[in-house]
Amino acid sequence: VNLPAHAVIIKGTQIYDPSKGRWAELSPLDVLQMLGRAGRPQYDNEGEGIIMTQHSELQYYLSLTNLQLPVESQLIKTLPDHLNAEVVLGTVQN
Repeated sequence: VNLPAHAVIIKGTQIYDPSKGRWAELSPLDVLQMLGRAGRPQYDNEGEGIIMTQHSELQYYLSLTNLQLPVESQLIKTLPDHLNAEVVLGTVQN
């Protein structure tokens, strides 16, 4: 779905997580996805993103918007499955 906008306002960064039974912060990918709707090149020259959050989360979201968060690989969790698939395909032998 293509829903471009000139300005995106995220009013609150917490959502209720029923599996944890408490409020949790939006994932970084969700926030970047929402902010990415602002100022699409084919529609606008620039866009504006506004995040309304608690002061304690300010530094986190500043780091997120400046892309200064560490990259954390999730490959190790599924590495055995990937290696088994390569063995079955014949890519890996011995």
